[in-house]
Amino acid sequence: MQGKGSVKLKRRTAVVLGTAVLAGTLAAPSATADGPAEIYLGQRSGTIRVGGLPTPYKWVDKQYRSTSLSNLRKHSIRITFGGCAQWRARAAVRWGRTYDTYESSARGCRKSVLLTPQGDLGANLTLTIHQDPADVSGSVVIRPVH
Repeated sequence: MQGKGSVKLKRRTAVVLGTAVLAGTLAAPSATADGPAEIYLGQRSGTIRVGGLPTPYKWVDKQYRSTSLSNLRKHSIRITFGGCAQWRARAAVRWGRTYDTYESSARGCRKSVLLTPQGDLGANLTLTIHQDPADVSGSVVIRPVH
């Protein structure tokens, strides 16, 4: 038979391991998304003006090349808006015979969204911002970093 101390030790160990696994699962990804399967290529940045609104949307696209698939480029696009609005961002890039599309929305003041599409190594990416309820949009074509 096991003593009470042994049972408490096993419970304590299980709780500590469970907490560590949960913390690792919920932790935010690192700011440097380049891992062993990605090579950082560089970044492009710019602004998009939607309609005649005075506050522009700012975007930064960090681009990575996959080491496991020779013709794959991964994008990490952060779009921020300094004003107050309800808006959504959409990124589309060619991948083989189809397009990979990511969309995210935000509501409120000084919000940002992150889009992570992936596509062909030499393909241009189209980033579109749509603002509601004004029903106005703007877009930009982001060229690949070489």
